[in-house]
Amino acid sequence: MRKIKYLLLLFLVVVLSINTVACSKGNTATQTGNEENTNKADTEGDKFPLTITDFLGKEITIEKEPKRIVSLAPSVTELIFAVGAGDRVVGVTEYDTYPEEVKDLPKVGGFKGPNIELITAQEPDIVFASTLSGKEEMETLEKMGIPVVVIEAKSIDNIYESIEMLGKITNKEEKAQTIVNEMKSKIQEISNKVKDRPKIKVFHLIDINGNWTAGSGTFIHELINLAGGQNIAEDTEGWVQYSIEELVSKNPDAIVMSSYAGDVETIKNMEGYKETNAVKNNNIYVVSNDDIISRATNRIVLGLEEIAKFLHPEVFN
Repeated sequence: MRKIKYLLLLFLVVVLSINTVACSKGNTATQTGNEENTNKADTEGDKFPLTITDFLGKEITIEKEPKRIVSLAPSVTELIFAVGAGDRVVGVTEYDTYPEEVKDLPKVGGFKGPNIELITAQEPDIVFASTLSGKEEMETLEKMGIPVVVIEAKSIDNIYESIEMLGKITNKEEKAQTIVNEMKSKIQEISNKVKDRPKIKVFHLIDINGNWTAGSGTFIHELINLAGGQNIAEDTEGWVQYSIEELVSKNPDAIVMSSYAGDVETIKNMEGYKETNAVKNNNIYVVSNDDIISRATNRIVLGLEEIAKFLHPEVFN
């Protein structure tokens, strides 16, 4: 009988010991989990308030991570969606067309400029703007305590900066860096393919009415160079009207035109144009989507690839 009591007592001691160890491990695991969550929260909290310098050189402090965003620049809207913060956008302009989701978002600006009442009705935590958004309207928003950040890229390097800035502000830095790295890799890949090919003299036609083209300091100029071409209007700056006489004198080997620039057959028969090698050799190319060569977004690499294929199809076959 004593032996049985001893065995029962020993069994209870073992069970209690196991329970004690299990509880101890459970508490340790819970403590560790709580510490990890606390550390994660502390890390995220450390990012805000966040002070950044926008593209106008203006220093802006953003007190908390923005959850409601108004974008007054189609290019910026695209990039917000690209970095994974598109679900926070609560207002865009009538010019926003990409991605598809923007078509259903409230329109807070258009041809007449930004509408302050419509913007404030969305209760934004932040407004992203461009230099075309209206200086007075943006100052009004700032006086109301709404941070206004101007993002306006004028080069591919500026696009990288835009993406990285948006990544910081929306707390999507990892995704933003991935996009930048992918862009750089694709641009390098295309540049490597055409670097040993002869430079093709290119004229980019934006609009036949006035013979508008793109000079130095534009995305299109940069894309033409990267694609293995030489912009015949490189001696001009920005968006300019180019004389027919100069066009004939420079004699481009290829004409790359916007879809809305004019009718191809009309251009082929125009005085001046019909004297160029581009027309004589039927080297007139229409860009499939004007946004991929004119908007400061990660889709600019699609425009680069398209132009490169126009100029040097042999290296892409």
